[in-house]
Amino acid sequence: MRRALWLLALTPSLLAMAAQPWEKGVLVEVGAYPLVKLGIERSDGAVLAIRPAEAGKGLDQAALKRLRRQLGHEIRYRAAGYADSPVYGREVILQQAEAEH
Repeated sequence: MRRALWLLALTPSLLAMAAQPWEKGVLVEVGAYPLVKLGIERSDGAVLAIRPAEAGKGLDQAALKRLRRQLGHEIRYRAAGYADSPVYGREVILQQAEAEH
């Protein structure tokens, strides 16, 4: 019984350690009209376009539309994955994102 309670108490911290680390960047626009897309400029100077995630797997198109209000502000985010695009170059699929205050 004690072992079960101990494991139950440890579960949240183990899950937190398994999650992707937070990264930081500034929310910017990427591309040229009419192909402007939301992107993240990282501190190392790299710019990643943001690709909408599939439903239930991260930030979808509707969530990115709400995130656009933070344009020009620093955000922190967790990447669900990366992809390459012939138009935008390196793209990131966001698992989570929030504005830094």
